[in-house]
Amino acid sequence: MKLRSMLAGVALALIAASAPAGAQEHAGAPLPETSLYNLDSKWVNQDGARIALSSLGGKPVVAAMGYADCKDMCPAIVADMMWIDKHLPPGTASRVKFVFFTFDSVADTPERLRLYADGHGLDLSRWMLLGADDDAVRELAAALDVAYRANGAGGFDHTAVISLLDGKGDIVFQQRGTQASSDELLATLKTLLEK
Repeated sequence: MKLRSMLAGVALALIAASAPAGAQEHAGAPLPETSLYNLDSKWVNQDGARIALSSLGGKPVVAAMGYADCKDMCPAIVADMMWIDKHLPPGTASRVKFVFFTFDSVADTPERLRLYADGHGLDLSRWMLLGADDDAVRELAAALDVAYRANGAGGFDHTAVISLLDGKGDIVFQQRGTQASSDELLATLKTLLEK
């Protein structure tokens, strides 16, 4: 556990060090050095549109990593995210973004991610499914403290982590494991929405 925390700290330090000029600002206010929005990677959404991580800023984000063909942990991760979405306080749904980042830079094309979203009934006005090249995936996984590796059978072994980011891209809470309750993440999210 201590090693995991140390690695996450190193990843966040790398975010700050690798931030391009001008990336330290969002909506006129400086971003914290630990903000994920300092990562300069480019992602593609389920509609084929290019997305910079910084474009997610301004609202709380519930984020997780997985891949579309996963039959093990990813369905549980997405189900937890959907539970959180369903239990948002009335009138706050438009103030939260849900983002699913894929590990699979080859198979999870925008078309495949769109089918995945449609198959799960995800509201794409608030949900986004994103893919990128392997370097961007590794960088984000390190920043989110998500361990993963190709399993040799066309899929990935990975940890189950759902992260809650504040409007500036800082991680304010992480739910770990598929047996974890989402109640604490939801409570933290409600606190963010009250600010």
